[in-house]
Amino acid sequence: MKKIGWLILFLVLFPAISESQNFFKINQYNIVYKGDLMPVITFLGNYQFNKHISFTSYFYVTAYPKNSWGEGLVGVSYTPVKGITIGFIGGFQSNETEIWRVSPIIFLAKKQFSFMGAFEFGGKRYRWDAMGFYSWKSLKFGAEFIRYYQMYAAGPRIEFSFLKKMPLTIFYSGLWDWSYGNYASMFGIYASFSILGRVIPSAAVFKEN
Repeated sequence: MKKIGWLILFLVLFPAISESQNFFKINQYNIVYKGDLMPVITFLGNYQFNKHISFTSYFYVTAYPKNSWGEGLVGVSYTPVKGITIGFIGGFQSNETEIWRVSPIIFLAKKQFSFMGAFEFGGKRYRWDAMGFYSWKSLKFGAEFIRYYQMYAAGPRIEFSFLKKMPLTIFYSGLWDWSYGNYASMFGIYASFSILGRVIPSAAVFKEN
């Protein structure tokens, strides 16, 4: 019932959120770990009030049968100067020891270099995701560091974007989990949309995963 409830919540909120915000991103990716395939879908919405303040919403659902999980978070992002954005989002999750969940987020950018990080807390499921990139034309080269429960993993990540008017991006991360001594692969595609035709706000790059 919890899984069905999260799915209904996502389907009900998605049309209203996507119409009211000026940017959103749908991300589908897959994790291959020790022979298991773990599909994930995420949704990011962002409404820019002005050049400093924006409202951010984030939904995450995993379809992995052995450990399904979902979360819905909302909050505020603040950009004091161009290239620096910090934020805090919080909300609820399913199938965990705690119903609440919080996540501070940060984004830094200067010319072709960028860094983004999200650090989630709530229950036993710690989930950190930090990425740094160098951008060159339609390509982004970088590295990713993640924490999931007690697992720590890191490795290279590459992204390629196409279709300028409605960008689609494919990506791949090859990660080494040094906590348990295993490799993990992560690959997927995400689509970015600007509802009102505005420039994509800096806060919208948060939560690549």
